[in-house]
Amino acid sequence: MLHNQHIADLGGLLERRGIRHVIISPGSRNAPLIQLFTSHPAFTCYSIVDERSAGYVALGMARQLREPVVVVTTSGTSVLNLSPAVAEAFHQHIPLVILTADRPLEKISRFNNQVIDQEAPYFNHSKGFIQLPFELRTRQELKRALAAVGQLLDEAARPLPGPVHVNIGLQEPLYEKLPEPLPELSKTMSPPVLNEDKPGLIPEMVHKKVLLLAGMGSHEEEIATLLTRLSSSFNVVVIAENIANLHSELFITCPELLLAGANERELKDLAPDVVISFGGQVVSKRLKLFLESVNGAVHMEVEGNPRSVLDELGIAGESGNGAGYNRYLERWKEIESRESERADTYLADAPYSIFTVIRKILTEVPGGTVVHLGNSSTIRYSQLIPVRHDLVYYSNRGTSGIDGSVSAAVGAAMVSDDLHLLLVGDLSFVYDSNAMWNQHFPGNLKIVVLNDGGGGIFRLLKGPDQMEFFEEFSVTHHPVSLELLSQAFGRVFLRADHMKEVEEKMAHLFQSGTQADILEVDATESENSRIFKEFFNLNH
Repeated sequence: MLHNQHIADLGGLLERRGIRHVIISPGSRNAPLIQLFTSHPAFTCYSIVDERSAGYVALGMARQLREPVVVVTTSGTSVLNLSPAVAEAFHQHIPLVILTADRPLEKISRFNNQVIDQEAPYFNHSKGFIQLPFELRTRQELKRALAAVGQLLDEAARPLPGPVHVNIGLQEPLYEKLPEPLPELSKTMSPPVLNEDKPGLIPEMVHKKVLLLAGMGSHEEEIATLLTRLSSSFNVVVIAENIANLHSELFITCPELLLAGANERELKDLAPDVVISFGGQVVSKRLKLFLESVNGAVHMEVEGNPRSVLDELGIAGESGNGAGYNRYLERWKEIESRESERADTYLADAPYSIFTVIRKILTEVPGGTVVHLGNSSTIRYSQLIPVRHDLVYYSNRGTSGIDGSVSAAVGAAMVSDDLHLLLVGDLSFVYDSNAMWNQHFPGNLKIVVLNDGGGGIFRLLKGPDQMEFFEEFSVTHHPVSLELLSQAFGRVFLRADHMKEVEEKMAHLFQSGTQADILEVDATESENSRIFKEFFNLNH
């Protein structure tokens, strides 16, 4: 038997595909994998104890780098702890390579420790799974196994990326030196070049009202240029929220604010004939309800890079002799301008609250910052504030869970020289506090914890506060001191409980060379929900 030869040759396979970063959670069964990566000069390794956090750290890295990142775990429940991050990566199309160590199959359910069924645990949330044989007896078997892994790695990085999973059976002994890689398996293998499908577009579209809906993503500058050109030629409106990271003065970036202020007649004017959507999820609930209410609209959903579709739409526009005047966009912009002015007027005099603090921070954060937005109320508040073209916006909206918000920001900052800022609620921060259990915690990450006393999102929604269980089971107050929790992990902590203090502490937080990591904005005594609801109800 070729003991651990498949591990020795796995490193070269990953290296040839440009993989550089490896997140390792400690264990015993995965010892051969740890030996492989820590002794291989091509890989930079990071030790993250909590697998749930490790998965999100890898997600943040892969999203920032736009390349696959490896996650290594031992056997048992550690495999299941990666599930939330794998699901988020799947819905965000982020390439993760999950390598899980496993015990021999014959030992399952025979009174052994740390044994579960690891056969495709992420079945519905990954692009593929391979179970490497527990015993490889010949070089031919080894070649076939590694070829299958190579195909799976290619699948992770295809034009529509995503996570893949390799479960690796490992026999004892686990702590002996790995064999040398086999020379015949070290040839360079290039992933295949794929041709994009190019769906046909109806030329008559140029005579209709077309709404291009850009979902969450890190889209290329070329896409923004194509969308701007389309908006300038005929009746095309581009909706791109902050997490779409597409910038143009012609785009609609705060659809929630705009649609909240539009009356019934205006909503009829805004209704599209054609909707073309691409990218990931959108946040605005009003936008989703608006599109669902439009009868007879044609909807085309584009997977992967939308360039070919946008090119074809542009060609159709030229051949259709587009008038060069976009009355449809003008109507959207008229309402946007009115509602933005109303919002600015209200917020300029609004009392201290989570909403006004987020507005202050997102307005004044230094240009070039990568902004990570926590889920629940934080992302919703941010959607009501004008998008800045000099910022990058990220959020875990694939599955929209609160788990992993801190870890993903940590992972992104670890592989970046830019300033990173995380805006996150207190419940999310406490839930993912093991993200601070990281010997590589990046000094370029600044965290602002927006403390509204628990799950503040439920105070903003209609309905929950009418239930008897609301305070205990929805808001879920916690007794955690954010300061003591942060200090337990060695983080330098600041606190503010009014706007002037927020301004002072924020200046210190962003000051070059500061050791401060975390700023708690305490707004537990503020009427956050009243201010939010009043903001929407004013003049409506």
